[in-house]
Amino acid sequence: MKPIGELRAAFEGVGAAPDKRVLVYCGGGIAATTDAFVLTALLGHTNVSVYDNSMQEWSNDPSLPMQTG
Repeated sequence: MKPIGELRAAFEGVGAAPDKRVLVYCGGGIAATTDAFVLTALLGHTNVSVYDNSMQEWSNDPSLPMQTG
């Protein structure tokens, strides 16, 4: 893992502040658990969820919005 200060800066840089609800995702929901661990165990966030099945599920529903590129 990177130093705590770098992890905090990286997550806050994308809007994952401790006072916000954060939903982490990846291709299938497994890799996102590392982000959830960092946010909760190392950075002290209390409102973090993992989108189980993540993009694999989301991308199979054509009614859901998605941007690429």
